[in-house]
Amino acid sequence: MSAIHFGTSGWRDIIADGFTFTGVTAVTRAVARYLKARGQARRGVLVGHDPRFLAERFTRLAATVLSEEGITVRQVEQAAPTPALSAAVLDLKLAGCINFTASHNPAEYQGFKWSNAQGSPATLEEVAPIEREANRLLAKNGGQAPRGVRRGKILAFDPKPGYFTRLRKMLPLPVLRRARLAVVADPLYGAGRGYLDEALRLAGCRVYVLHDSRDALFGGHPPEPDAERLAEATELMLKQRACLALGTDGDADRFGVVDRDGTYLTPNEVLALTVYLLVRHRGWQGRVVRSVVTSHFVDAVAGHYGLPVQVTPVGFKYIGESMSRGGFLVGGEESGGLTIAGHVPEKDGVLACLLMTELVARERRSLRAVLNDLYQQVGRVYTGRINVTLSARSGGGRLRRALGRFHPQRLAGHKVASLDRLDGYKFILDNGDWMGIRLSGTEPVARLYLEAGSRQDLNRLAAEGRKLLETI
Repeated sequence: MSAIHFGTSGWRDIIADGFTFTGVTAVTRAVARYLKARGQARRGVLVGHDPRFLAERFTRLAATVLSEEGITVRQVEQAAPTPALSAAVLDLKLAGCINFTASHNPAEYQGFKWSNAQGSPATLEEVAPIEREANRLLAKNGGQAPRGVRRGKILAFDPKPGYFTRLRKMLPLPVLRRARLAVVADPLYGAGRGYLDEALRLAGCRVYVLHDSRDALFGGHPPEPDAERLAEATELMLKQRACLALGTDGDADRFGVVDRDGTYLTPNEVLALTVYLLVRHRGWQGRVVRSVVTSHFVDAVAGHYGLPVQVTPVGFKYIGESMSRGGFLVGGEESGGLTIAGHVPEKDGVLACLLMTELVARERRSLRAVLNDLYQQVGRVYTGRINVTLSARSGGGRLRRALGRFHPQRLAGHKVASLDRLDGYKFILDNGDWMGIRLSGTEPVARLYLEAGSRQDLNRLAAEGRKLLETI
């Protein structure tokens, strides 16, 4: 099999091609030896999964390997959201968590995500020795297949009660329950089933639920809660005259929000609205943390309230690191990840949906109305993201080399004022518009990120970005 490589959110590959039982054995054994070398193995490890194909078998295999290595395992029997697993790591004071999930990726993908003892996605420094050892084991003996000899205990574990205990502490339940809102919940056949809908009922909502059965193919579509995937939920919301349609992705760490008029709100807008909610209604203060390709609108709202902003590379592990240093208010990414102070240092799509429900309950008006007020105060921006599939000829390496030589003086009729290389290539124009380009760590895809002060300028940037990627 091909070499194992950890990307932004762990090791992901196509099932039975790059992602195999042999590979899982090698990586799990590498995790065990990493923990033993650092004296952390005695704390135990959590192993969980989302509803993907073979997820339960991969989970049992990892638990068996860890037990052979003398590590006590808490094994999650049912699919569970990534943030619920993160909460369990903290509550049980474990050494970390192995989570079999490929999040929002298509159904043919599976993933191995390692989270550290802080409940945060592991850093590059933490996964580097695991990756090296896993590949060494593969080259030596194919990962050393498990013999089934248990030296450590394997204990069944349900993360749901502990996670809901944390949610109750994060939410003003009396405020939510008084509002008696009607909402649509769509977990997209993912791990949010039984979590998103139950959390909304806990908040006193009348809930209409879609796609809450097990389907390892996610209805034939990637489980990403964007406008297209939430179209059915939007239709039901309009039919039932509900106030929101809310969705989560495959492992429920990402969110999707549709306003009562059928308008899909971008994750950038939801992050800005969360800043507004926490400051305006809860009176919280602190640092706003965002990834480099997240909207500058978030900065403008934070600045309006006198809050500092920290910019990180893409990957929620960087936001988790920032959260651990204190003085944190909220962190998020344009891809639909968000957490707030006092919660887990991990993306939580269920919490994000509840926060938007809280904002509607408090304001007694649509999210779009709140957004329009913010735009009047700090300025309007338009954002976009385009995925361009790379051909075999124009692979990632070729594109990366070409971008390294790409130094435009002008884009979309404006001077390029600066180039940000924190993560990928972000060209910032003299009028504040910008275009970012990153390569996916999982799929043969280049991502084009765009932001402009007008729809016309956004379209112009998009056209130039597409042309650039398609000609390289």
